[in-house]
Amino acid sequence: MAEEARLFSTSEATGHASRNDCWVVIHGKVFDVTKFLEDHPGGEDVLLHASASGDATEAFEDVGHSTSAISMMNSYLIGSIKDYVPPSSSKATTFGGNDPPPNLRGMPGKKEPPAPNTFLDFLLPLFVLGLAFAAWYYLTFIAKS
Repeated sequence: MAEEARLFSTSEATGHASRNDCWVVIHGKVFDVTKFLEDHPGGEDVLLHASASGDATEAFEDVGHSTSAISMMNSYLIGSIKDYVPPSSSKATTFGGNDPPPNLRGMPGKKEPPAPNTFLDFLLPLFVLGLAFAAWYYLTFIAKS
């Protein structure tokens, strides 16, 4: 485990972004995922892109990996980034800190009633059903004669 204490620069880690040599930086830790490329559920291109982009922390967190995937990462850990500074979260700064974004439907934790149904919510399925019936009627009775 002496390899874990190894420090890398950001440019050094970003230089390993090929199918034969792929390093990924997540939370300031450097992982050599070359052997894992073919087994990654999201495909090898996801890891290659994350490797080339520098810090893959935000992309990693956005996906929502399982606890088993997170524990598996330790076997690929080779070191950490020297003087690592976490990337600023653009989502938090866009809406003023950690406040939730205003007026977004379907946000977890939001306790507002759903939007009322509109007339089109009922009319569109009826129109499609009528169109299907008209097509069946035409093909069954009119087109045969």
